[in-house]
Amino acid sequence: MNTATHIVHDAPPAIAGADWMLREQGSRDWRMLPVALALWASSLASHIGFDRWPGQQRIDIPTGSFDMTILPITVFAIMMVLTLAVLCAAFHTKARWAGTIAVCLAMACVGGITAIAADTAEWRDPAAIWARNQGGLTQVHATVSAPVIASDLRDYDCRIDVRLNGIAPAMQGADDGFRHSSADVRVYAAESYCSRFHRGATYRLSGTLQEAEYGHMPLWLLLQGGDPVVQMANGPPYRTAIEHMQQSFFLITEQLSDQGRVLVPGLTMGVLGQDYVSVSPPGHVGSPLDDTYAATLEERFRRSGIMHLMAVSGGHFIMLAEAVRRLCRRWLICQQLSAGAIAGAYLVLALLVYPSDSVTRALIMGLLGAGAYALGRRSQALSALCWTVTGTLILEPEMSQSYGFALSSAAVLGMVLFAGPIGKTAGRILPEAIAQMVAMTMAAQLFTLPIQILMEPELPLLSIPANILVSPVVGFSTITGLMALACAWCLPWLAGTLAWVASAGTLVMERVAMWLGGSTWSVMPWPDGIAGALLVLLIEAACMVIVMAVSRFARRRTMQDIRPSGQRFGSSRRVRFAIWWQETRRMLHVTASDGST
Repeated sequence: MNTATHIVHDAPPAIAGADWMLREQGSRDWRMLPVALALWASSLASHIGFDRWPGQQRIDIPTGSFDMTILPITVFAIMMVLTLAVLCAAFHTKARWAGTIAVCLAMACVGGITAIAADTAEWRDPAAIWARNQGGLTQVHATVSAPVIASDLRDYDCRIDVRLNGIAPAMQGADDGFRHSSADVRVYAAESYCSRFHRGATYRLSGTLQEAEYGHMPLWLLLQGGDPVVQMANGPPYRTAIEHMQQSFFLITEQLSDQGRVLVPGLTMGVLGQDYVSVSPPGHVGSPLDDTYAATLEERFRRSGIMHLMAVSGGHFIMLAEAVRRLCRRWLICQQLSAGAIAGAYLVLALLVYPSDSVTRALIMGLLGAGAYALGRRSQALSALCWTVTGTLILEPEMSQSYGFALSSAAVLGMVLFAGPIGKTAGRILPEAIAQMVAMTMAAQLFTLPIQILMEPELPLLSIPANILVSPVVGFSTITGLMALACAWCLPWLAGTLAWVASAGTLVMERVAMWLGGSTWSVMPWPDGIAGALLVLLIEAACMVIVMAVSRFARRRTMQDIRPSGQRFGSSRRVRFAIWWQETRRMLHVTASDGST
């Protein structure tokens, strides 16, 4: 028995009971994981419950009525009673798990209340009331919150996401002015109006306001009338500069082949070439993009399981942070200034690319990592992910319903928890580089597959080989694409060269997607809905148990093969009992000898 064991056994009960604190490691801090999961589950359940609450009951409740608060108050009271009960049990029993459950219940209470409050505010917004009850022609004041992209609705050429500032629900007869509104609306416009929209600017828009037929946006505004778009205020200067950089980059990519025009903007900014609405300068006439080829390429990417490459994710931020960190080290810049430079680079990248929920997750996690770097601490991916999810869902409760945020968080969780063990196991039979690629792909898909089943009931069977084949060129093409985006506004010749180099890497992706995605057995139909997602989780858990059992069996066989002759290597109940009996007899013999003396 060594010294550490003596210390633990001879310590008072309070110190011995806190031995788990001595074994705690920051690199595997799981404490916030159950809290984040409880918050997410509560928020999502509250959204679903609110949506299933009979709409007629919600319509009949007047604004400001006390009855509207019965549901959140009831949920809050129940959760608080449960939390207090668990805290009392933890105080009396001094059980560590009871405290964890109490914190999870408290955060579940917070998640449910914020979700119901957000849904209630959205339901009682004047724009939502008008679209739900009357609808028809109206005027709104709105600020553009996202770049203009191609329309997914027939008879319209582009769509723009805006945040309302006010609405005039009665345009005929009554003149009661604009009412304040903060609803998110998706605007559909004809080609002649697409070029008038600029991100960050404020407009007066006229059209038909209605409830959305699909998508995450709750309301649609279909522009119509004599002059439906009137600009009231310009956007901030930095928004104008960013928009100019983006337009210059797209003008550069128009000089590439069709695959480069589609894939280079998608890999760099998260917007496929066919989704960008060209706002070309006067006199510029670009060659048309083959829409059939673009649609086929997008479908093949999806079927081959590499569609995630066409969205901005944490990989962009990691590569940018590593480049900035190395540059600061070369110039011997202090750690705090380096962290500030990394955070600034994160913010600039988030402004340059297309806004999405995965970008939000990556930005917040990156800023947390930069803060840890400034304090001289190692960044902890799991803890940063849990705090990111917790803070985001409290401030933006609708994120719990976002597939993009869920996919991004699930991929990071899988890679943090399982990339190491899978890579270690795969490294026994594969080269190190290939083993790491396989580990990252498999780990990311462990938790994203159930979410993908909820979105589309099919399994991509060739996603692992597809990701392995394109992995060598992803980072290279991403970096050159970002460099082309950064210098397109001032050095178009250099940006053109960099974009062409990036398109050489995306050509490899295009060939892989066309080859693997075109196979008839690239995807397998799967049961849809929650049942299909649970079935995937069950199969993954069974496979994990089988792999662990086989690995343990192989390890035992290997240990038996290398054990010394005539000696037992390992431990069993019989061996432990024999050792204990020998030590007991020896102790009793020594005690008897001392007594006789």
